Amino acid sequence: MDRKENRLEALFLDLDGSLLNGDRQAGEGDRRTIARLVDRGVRVCICTGRHYELSMRFWRELGLTGPFLASDGAVLYHPGEGRVLFHHPIPGELVRKLLCRAVEGEEEFYFHDVNAAYFSPNFGRIGVWQAYAARCGEGDLHPGLGQMPEGYLDGDPQVMTVMFHLPSPGFCKELEELCRGQAPLYLHPEGRVAIVSAPNWDKGRGAAALAEREGFSLENAMALGDTGNDLPLLRAVGWPVVPENGGADALALARYVTADNDHDPVTRAIEALFPQLLC
Repeated sequence: MDRKENRLEALFLDLDGSLLNGDRQAGEGDRRTIARLVDRGVRVCICTGRHYELSMRFWRELGLTGPFLASDGAVLYHPGEGRVLFHHPIPGELVRKLLCRAVEGEEEFYFHDVNAAYFSPNFGRIGVWQAYAARCGEGDLHPGLGQMPEGYLDGDPQVMTVMFHLPSPGFCKELEELCRGQAPLYLHPEGRVAIVSAPNWDKGRGAAALAEREGFSLENAMALGDTGNDLPLLRAVGWPVVPENGGADALALARYVTADNDHDPVTRAIEALFPQLLC
């Protein structure tokens, strides 16, 4: 098929390691390309593992107007309406067990609930999110980077993601036992993070729910992703695109390997696959 016959209805964008460069910004070329796609009627949707409060600035800077997927697809948030359109939480009892054990073991963690992102007092990478908050503009959500409120676990926690930073080996074994048959658990092979996410939900399911909601075809959608939590999204779309810096498992799914995240990967992919959209 001639590449100029390719049709693009939607574009899903992972942020970290994909759209965002080493300075945690979208490149100037990609910003222009995304603006052009929006003008041509392509739905552009952020699809991130971040909490929606920690993604809103990019939604504004890219000039987007529709909803976007956060917490690995378990949350659909509409900034224009200022509300969550759907959310799919981890079972509350499991959340209580996970966080209680983390507090007892003095593990570093943060988690996303339906309203906010919370951090443990010893979370070593909170500076990354404080820097993000410092750059938020007048029209952005300004994330509250506080600790888990007292008595939080006594209620019905609506938590979509729990992330443990540099978890101890013993704690990783506990996580495997607690999560078995309850919720997906990702353990980084080098021990950098452990992530518990909503059962039976991921970026691919989130993209499918959004496609059904808005009436477009995933076969005519492109996704940019680079690592493990992007794999379901890459499998779900007709045009899986992975930057050169992507992991081996993501690169194996790529229909097109684009420039790395420091060199306008969206622009390079659109030029190669959908050049008519840039005319």
